[in-house]
Amino acid sequence: MHRVSPRSRLSESSRTSSTLPSPVSTPTQKSSISSNDMCAIPPARPAPRTFRRARAMSSQNSEYGQVCANPYRADKGRIGRGFTGQAKVLISDRITEADAYCGGVTAITFYRHEAGLGVRSPPMIRDTPLNQQLPSRRHRKRQLPRRILAATAAVLVAAGLASACNSQATGTNDGADGPPVKGGNLTVRIAQDPGSLDAVKNTNAGVSYISHEVFEQLVTIDKNYQPQPVLAESYQKSDDGLAFTFTLRQGVTFSDGTPLKAADVVASLKYWVENGSYAGSLKPVLKDVTAKDDATVEVSLKRPFNLIALMAASAGSEIHKAADIAASGPTGIPNDRIVGTGPYKVKSWTRGQQIVLERNTNYKPPKGPSSGYAGAKRAFLDTITYKIVADEDAVLNGLKTGLWDVAEPSHDQYDQIKSDAQLKIKVEAAANVQYVALNHNSGSIFSKPQARDAMNMLIDKKAIMAAQGVPELTQPSNGAFATLTNKNLYSDAGKAKWEQNDPEQAKQMFAAAGLRPDQTIRMITTDEFPQFKDALLVIQNQLKKIGIKSSIESYDFATLMGRKNNKPNSWDVLALMDDGNPPVPSYTDNVNGLDNSGYPRDKLAPLLEAYDRAKTPEEAKKAVDAIQGFTSQNLPTITLYMAKNYVAHRPNVGGYDGWGMEFADVWIKK
Repeated sequence: MHRVSPRSRLSESSRTSSTLPSPVSTPTQKSSISSNDMCAIPPARPAPRTFRRARAMSSQNSEYGQVCANPYRADKGRIGRGFTGQAKVLISDRITEADAYCGGVTAITFYRHEAGLGVRSPPMIRDTPLNQQLPSRRHRKRQLPRRILAATAAVLVAAGLASACNSQATGTNDGADGPPVKGGNLTVRIAQDPGSLDAVKNTNAGVSYISHEVFEQLVTIDKNYQPQPVLAESYQKSDDGLAFTFTLRQGVTFSDGTPLKAADVVASLKYWVENGSYAGSLKPVLKDVTAKDDATVEVSLKRPFNLIALMAASAGSEIHKAADIAASGPTGIPNDRIVGTGPYKVKSWTRGQQIVLERNTNYKPPKGPSSGYAGAKRAFLDTITYKIVADEDAVLNGLKTGLWDVAEPSHDQYDQIKSDAQLKIKVEAAANVQYVALNHNSGSIFSKPQARDAMNMLIDKKAIMAAQGVPELTQPSNGAFATLTNKNLYSDAGKAKWEQNDPEQAKQMFAAAGLRPDQTIRMITTDEFPQFKDALLVIQNQLKKIGIKSSIESYDFATLMGRKNNKPNSWDVLALMDDGNPPVPSYTDNVNGLDNSGYPRDKLAPLLEAYDRAKTPEEAKKAVDAIQGFTSQNLPTITLYMAKNYVAHRPNVGGYDGWGMEFADVWIKK
């Protein structure tokens, strides 16, 4: 998790003073719904987003209970109503969009690099040996700004320019909150124990919440998503775009007092490229990383590439001590050897309960005011305590009673929190793409372009979005692989096709594609991401209305990814989510999501390389439009809508500007 809630740092929260939790595996779960078994679904309408995970008490297969006669009746105290209008009964424990967020979805399966420019195993499977838990929305969220930067920076760096785009943060908030106050403790609620702070090999939710306070990178993003030096004093790009030279800041030390040297940077970058999910696209392009002297590092490439954008947006590019990396194993850097250069360090870690950071007295900030993840961090707080509480129902009460000062509540609680004068909300401008992927392999009807076009014609995307019930937290995707705020990567090249919606015409198109009357469209998803299944239920109902059979099979997340990758001819439609602010176009699902499902990578490769070679914003924008136009015609995925996230905090929190979960410039009001 780069800092996508603003970064991909979901894996850096483990400088622990005690042994960390062992991996938690999730038993394989599967449930099925046939279109013939569906109870009548009322018309979609805005409704509270309350999701429940149905888990059989015997730890056998898990299914959602369905209640059609009285969708509002209470069962075990609570019932959720999805946007299909179909009720879901609580069988066991609660799951919300927070647990369904993509922080991790990007890392699940769609990060094999497109167009043959680099292939790696899905990070969700390969890069998460420390913790097999499902990444949460928070995980993904942490990466948003990070990857957004990349998005913006990708173009800016390629052109050697920097144009600001709409940000989700507004800078420090000193004036509105009065003068900063030094001292005190900030309590933050997180849903999961991250298990480790190695951002390269651990993509578990919660890592990004903590790691950005502990670690730093050579370059990072500011509040306008522009790349800025952090551990680097400066960097230079060669005229041919094949070499980047970084000069390190003098006097920087790790929290244990060890001086930062080029050897640490070289070891860290190589470790990231070899093992990190976000570095997969860089690996086939990288020639070498070398130390010219103790303060100079050179990265040489085989062809031009948006290196700065990718590094700035990827938490895995954080710098560790070379000795600690040398001690890493299959599960990453040992927990007792994770030492960073950031404004805070880990003081204590009580597994499953809380993580406490304390001010790093050896911290040497970069120049310039704090902006996003860039600039000097003032570290007003003595300590930051992360309370690990999985129960989403407890989030609101915890905020009201002061058990914690900051939290990321579920979408269900948005209206209630917004109406509470004692609580404050910051909605992020960044968003995530909700979409369905179509299988291009020969065993699927969607290997035929006519069938893909028919599905696009059938789905009423705007109705699905409107049914979410919280307008402030959604926005149309227009078929783009980036959000409207990401001005450098957003394109409306496929908007006209995306807006098509004519069920009767879709029926004719399916017939022309050769779909037989007895043929069933096989849709797969996971109950652990409830909104995915909700989307498929709506689509299933739409298919049924035009006389097409369909089925939905739900699995635990790891099994879902295994089926997708290992049995490519056993499914037709897959519902997922990804970050709407990718570092570069090659990171979006619309571009590289279905490489092992038969997507025409050979035709896409030249378009991606044209983007990498762009020297001006105009050239980059032309390449983005070409990529978006190509994918809108080939439809590896169909985007449904963009979903936003928000942070809530108590009035005693000062200086918080809404930039993800960044607290290095926050203080507690007296």
